[in-house]
Amino acid sequence: MKSRLTKHLLTLARTGSFLTAVGVFAFDANNSLAESARNTPIVLAIQKAEPAVVNIQGNKTIKNSTASGQSIRQEVNGMGTGVIIDRRGFIVTNYHVVDEVARIEVTLADGTSSIAKLINYDPETDLALIKIPTDHDLQVIHIGNSESLLRGETVIAIGNPFGYQNSVTVGIISALHRDIPVNGSQQYNDLIQTNADINPGNSGGPLLNIEGEVIGINVAVRVGAQGIGFAIPIDTAVEVMADLVANHRETAHGISFSKCGDVILNEKLGSHLVVREYLGSESNSSRDIRTGDRIATVDGHPISNRLELELAMLDVRSGQSIELGLDRNGVKLAHSITLNASTNKPEADIAKIAWEQLGIRLTAVPASSVAGVGDEYTGGLRINDVRPGSPADRARLLPGDIIVGMMDWKTPKMESLTWILSNSSFRTAGSSNYYLVRKRARMTVAMIPEISSPSSSAQSSSARNASRDIR
Repeated sequence: MKSRLTKHLLTLARTGSFLTAVGVFAFDANNSLAESARNTPIVLAIQKAEPAVVNIQGNKTIKNSTASGQSIRQEVNGMGTGVIIDRRGFIVTNYHVVDEVARIEVTLADGTSSIAKLINYDPETDLALIKIPTDHDLQVIHIGNSESLLRGETVIAIGNPFGYQNSVTVGIISALHRDIPVNGSQQYNDLIQTNADINPGNSGGPLLNIEGEVIGINVAVRVGAQGIGFAIPIDTAVEVMADLVANHRETAHGISFSKCGDVILNEKLGSHLVVREYLGSESNSSRDIRTGDRIATVDGHPISNRLELELAMLDVRSGQSIELGLDRNGVKLAHSITLNASTNKPEADIAKIAWEQLGIRLTAVPASSVAGVGDEYTGGLRINDVRPGSPADRARLLPGDIIVGMMDWKTPKMESLTWILSNSSFRTAGSSNYYLVRKRARMTVAMIPEISSPSSSAQSSSARNASRDIR
């Protein structure tokens, strides 16, 4: 029966090109059509992403307590995974993978190894930025988005579980927006849950969609369970990594951004970067950068998120200019901005500056504290104390007042205040307007700061985890 069926199909195959394809496809396993059937979307996604995935090895010493209460030091081997985010060798991974590791050994997909340097990290989100030396451009991961994820859609994890390098597992998105406690003092928020197998060694590696784009950074598993793993949404990771890159830079661009959204560009759905506020000096030719402008390019290179923008500006020195390509309601514009020395400072220094120059002690408060007063406010700075005889005292500012703006700029966080107090426009303006919320009502006062003799601490170097909204 089998031989007659085979003969019949091959006879039919001679009668037309379509049937020829059918016949060869069915019986010639080495044919290109048979090969293409094996190249499933999952296979293609892995091939697309894998060159940008690295394995991480390292040793660190930990302290353990014996039954008698004595403390002993023990060296442990650690492993994890990372994702290349920039051609120059910048890699994102989990902070717990590289925390206190003296020698971070990174192995690329092609088998070459090098020693990485820890550049910056954020313990709250458990993300870290490391860098390896390279003499050529490295392949970078393709970044997707996590805002439009669907429960049940296919996802792929690539990592280094238990030291088995470049292992691939496949599953689905089981749930979204999971909050997972780690211990009594730490919690992961808004995670992606997946049943793709994630094990020790997968930490810091990519969770991919079917297009081969990273939509999450694998971070944790449920101890004692199977098929319950978690990943940090890539939208969150991109914002945190953008902060880490910006705080590593020695320059600041003075632009804050609205939340990235989706837009149709060249008939494809993609993200875009929209200006919320520009804090550039008046000497810049781009003073007319406006709220709502979309930044499309940096020095001619297309960008779609904050991380790409911060990376594009990484090698620009203070005083140098960079050209931004803008889209304003469909009109293409080009503006040049000059980057200035970074003014990021530790929060203790920010507080000291505010006390010395303005005479106030401040605490950042969320948007809910000024809700209903102005929809444009995303937070403010509450006055906790006023120094007698200070500029704030003379302007009759009171404890409980919330500063929501100064001059033309909003003050949602302490870092915003740092930028403003260091800005030449503010320092030479003399009297400036301060916008306050007092007992749910808006008011404006004028004040002259004491800026003639700033403290030496005010000139300290940039903080590791300074401003996340204002540059």
